[in-house]
Amino acid sequence: MKQVIDSVDIVLDCSDNYPTRFEANRYCIESATRLVIGAAIRLEGQIMNYQPDANSACYQCLYPHAYGAEESCELEGILGPVVGVIGTMQAAQTLLILAGQGEALVNRLLLFDAYAMEWQSVTLPKNPSWPACAKK
Repeated sequence: MKQVIDSVDIVLDCSDNYPTRFEANRYCIESATRLVIGAAIRLEGQIMNYQPDANSACYQCLYPHAYGAEESCELEGILGPVVGVIGTMQAAQTLLILAGQGEALVNRLLLFDAYAMEWQSVTLPKNPSWPACAKK
C-alpha cells in the first residue's frame, strides 16, 4: 500500500474496515498525501478528508482508538443507496480538491442519515495527543 500511496496525488479510501482505513491514514500522513475517506453502514454514512498542507485533522483524530471488526456491513447490514451517496460525495470532494475549487472538508466531518434524510457537519479538530498529528 505504501508504494501506491507514494505514487499518487490523492487517495480515496473506500475500504470497508477500520484496520485498512487506519493503515491508509498512517501512510498518507507519512507521505503528506491528501486523503478523502468515505464510510457507510446501516443507514448512515460519513465523509472527511486529510489535507496535510492545511494542517488538518486525520482519521485517527476522529477515532483515537484502534477498532477491529466490531462493526461491519456483513454483521450490521447497509442500505445500498447510502454507499452511492457517500461515493458520489467522495468523488465530488476529490475533483474539487484536485481542481483547487470549492471548500475542502478541512477539520470537518459530514454525517449522512438516510433514515431522516439529513446531513450534519461536525467540526473535527486536530488531536495533538495523537502522535502522528503532533509531529506535523
